Amino acid sequence: MTQTIGLVLAGGQSTRMGQDKARLLWQNIPLFQHMQNLLFESGIDKVLLSGDQFGSRALVDKIPGRGPLGGVHAAIDTLPDGVNLLVVPVDMPLLPPEACRKLVLSIAELGRAVMFETFSLPLILPVDSQLRSAVDNALSSQDHKDYSLGRLFDRLQGVAVPLPDPMAVHFQNTNTPDEWHRALTAMNGDKLE
Repeated sequence: MTQTIGLVLAGGQSTRMGQDKARLLWQNIPLFQHMQNLLFESGIDKVLLSGDQFGSRALVDKIPGRGPLGGVHAAIDTLPDGVNLLVVPVDMPLLPPEACRKLVLSIAELGRAVMFETFSLPLILPVDSQLRSAVDNALSSQDHKDYSLGRLFDRLQGVAVPLPDPMAVHFQNTNTPDEWHRALTAMNGDKLE
């Protein structure tokens, strides 16, 4: 099976949260570390971290201001063709490892970029010349809409697969203090609303 490399996108400004989301504590460890561990638990053996606040242990966007696309660009710049890149946001702590495994199995079967229907992240991408070209073209655009991972996915003619119903409740981003507290409550066994 093709090697899959994980990427945790942790370079956002966390404006709505009011503090760096990546450093919030989840089960007594920083959220970025929890997401790295989640990828390892999914069977990924190498995980990259994107975000300039982490110094030399993380990838820094070469072209700032491009959002998650900048993190993907920084990652694929370090990777050879022929591997897959599994991209997760730092702010989805309830993401089940099974969802990541499903994406890895789906790309092996389909041979194209894969995400779940209605969710742009997590996302798995085959690293090849087509991806590099699509990312470079998007980064050079003056249209901010071109920086979206959803638009990149469309350019790559990716395949959106159904998300199993039991997993859907776990696909919750934590962008605000209220969303963070709901995720903490869910982690402690209470249901998400």
